[in-house]
Amino acid sequence: MSTSTSPSTPDSFAPRSRWWALGLIAILAFLVVHFAVGFQRPWSEEDNWYGAVYAQAAHNNLRAGLRSAGVPATLYFGPLPIPPEAYYVHHPTLLPVLVTGSFALFGESEGMARLVPILASLASVVVLWFLLLRTAGPRAATFVAAIFAIVPMELHYGDMVDFEPVLTFWMIALLACLWHWKRTSHTRWAVAAAIFAALCLWTDWPGYLLVLSAAAWLLFFASREMRPLGFLFVALVGCAGLLFLWQIHSVNAAAWTDLWTALQMRLGNAIPTSTAPIAENAPRFTWSDWLRTVGADLRGNYLALTWVFAGLGIIHLIRDRRSEGTRWLALTATLLTIAGTLYVVLLRNESFIHDFAPFYVIGAVAILAGLGLECLCRWSDKLPSVGRVAIPSAAVIVLVALAGVGLRRSEEMRSPYLILDGAVQEPMELIPTLGTRLLQAFPPGATILANFDPYGSALTYYARRPILTNLITPEDWRGMLASEHPAGGVVWLGAKNAPEILSTLPGHTERIEIAGFPFILWHAPTAASTTESAQ
Repeated sequence: MSTSTSPSTPDSFAPRSRWWALGLIAILAFLVVHFAVGFQRPWSEEDNWYGAVYAQAAHNNLRAGLRSAGVPATLYFGPLPIPPEAYYVHHPTLLPVLVTGSFALFGESEGMARLVPILASLASVVVLWFLLLRTAGPRAATFVAAIFAIVPMELHYGDMVDFEPVLTFWMIALLACLWHWKRTSHTRWAVAAAIFAALCLWTDWPGYLLVLSAAAWLLFFASREMRPLGFLFVALVGCAGLLFLWQIHSVNAAAWTDLWTALQMRLGNAIPTSTAPIAENAPRFTWSDWLRTVGADLRGNYLALTWVFAGLGIIHLIRDRRSEGTRWLALTATLLTIAGTLYVVLLRNESFIHDFAPFYVIGAVAILAGLGLECLCRWSDKLPSVGRVAIPSAAVIVLVALAGVGLRRSEEMRSPYLILDGAVQEPMELIPTLGTRLLQAFPPGATILANFDPYGSALTYYARRPILTNLITPEDWRGMLASEHPAGGVVWLGAKNAPEILSTLPGHTERIEIAGFPFILWHAPTAASTTESAQ
């Protein structure tokens, strides 16, 4: 076959034409532009609430140092030292440390927190592309990278400041290093695989599932020369688990009990309002409820046509199984699927509540769907020149159309926090602007009361103060005045009981307007002012 790469000839669409390499540049540019649009978007949506959580953890790391051994204090806004109960002990701790590093280098902002998952997402695309380049050629590599980049799961959650984008990169990089080690026998690739395995283990729990799955393959199915790495992976899992347990216990003596309570909740089918022990009367979901929910998430977040292509990809893997590269891609997809599926099935509470729980199968889905498109194009390679141009061109057009669908779907998935009554239209700047105003109005460490925000938005992050929210009756406020001794409060005047609440508050009030909404800032009387008024 001719190796001509002129764009006017059919061979420009050949599986190993260098013109397909331009696709990687286009895909990366597409993702960069997409993520740049929301780079500095405030933490005003339900799905970016985690950004506020880990940004606050990084802020606390910077002001307190890493004396906590890296355990994050995610929702603590008080003075130093950080109390034991403020530490979040449910997950490995690498992600907040990475966000801390980003803040230390570039300053604290929403964008610098998002920089961590965005870089991980872009790196995942690059590593996937080069893995496919070596195993299936540049055309298949471009198809796989494109599927990864255009599904709503990546477009919506690829910049989410949470474990998923970062851990997915470590996973893909680990398997790519194993491929290079198997192919070249160079020790540096084994060392790199071990490093990425450790990074997986220190990022989140699905990393344990992948490393153990990879260890099982190394011990029972790989060549004898590769088996020692399997034993090393098992040792890394044990060491990481024990070190994590020591790490969290060193900052909170009750951490193991807290972790076990959270794990029981995630393994079960209850829908509790917190990670406290589950009440007997807590609402529960059935397996059929779970299947419907997870099935809808997989269909909506990956798009139905992607699954059709993935089915063709499985057929391609079976038909081309004599190829060493194809067999490795089958193993890669299998290991990623095992880790992602076990996580979704075992932690069914997590996957029922969070539609991004299946994020960890994105690498497998991209590989299978991309190979499905490659299968169609390989069939066209046997056709006359018109067919050799038409089918790959149609594949590119389909990917562009899917990108449009993915963008629209990812926009539909955005769910703004409604902190008032859920009925009025709230602008995105309401939460950060009001939070900044509370930051200016009350001293550090002050407890603030509020008659709105029923679900606990990122308002506390922008206020840098603990806020007791959703106190909607005068009785709620009177109870908190007696028990919490707050420095003040904020009352939304549009609430039904606002006048009654204000009538119960002693001290100074100030009317403000934020984003077109009227509020009253209430300042509790100080001890000095109370003494003066008594005299």
